[in-house]
Amino acid sequence: MAGTAITCFPAAPVSTKDVCKFTVADAEVNDVSEYNAAIYPTEPERRYYIRLVKSAVEYGRSHVFGVDSGGDGVPFFSYIFPSAGTWTVTLCDSTTNAVVATATVTVS
Repeated sequence: MAGTAITCFPAAPVSTKDVCKFTVADAEVNDVSEYNAAIYPTEPERRYYIRLVKSAVEYGRSHVFGVDSGGDGVPFFSYIFPSAGTWTVTLCDSTTNAVVATATVTVS
């Protein structure tokens, strides 16, 4: 989805100190490509996870989660970045592992 965003709070965390939470905005709630009038709900729920990567190494991953009816959610609390540097935070579709949204977080 074009407007999907993932955000880290605080925006500029300190490694090994700040506890971060991640929010998602405007993510797709249902998979409209899988519409089936014979089932209820007629479109399966989209499920996501968040990956935390630094220098091509994955250091963290959230549980799989869904978003609310508006496509928003606070799916991942209490992550402490283990080291300073530039981190890539991605929102991924749990079925296909496709990247839905990406954010860069600079950790001091």
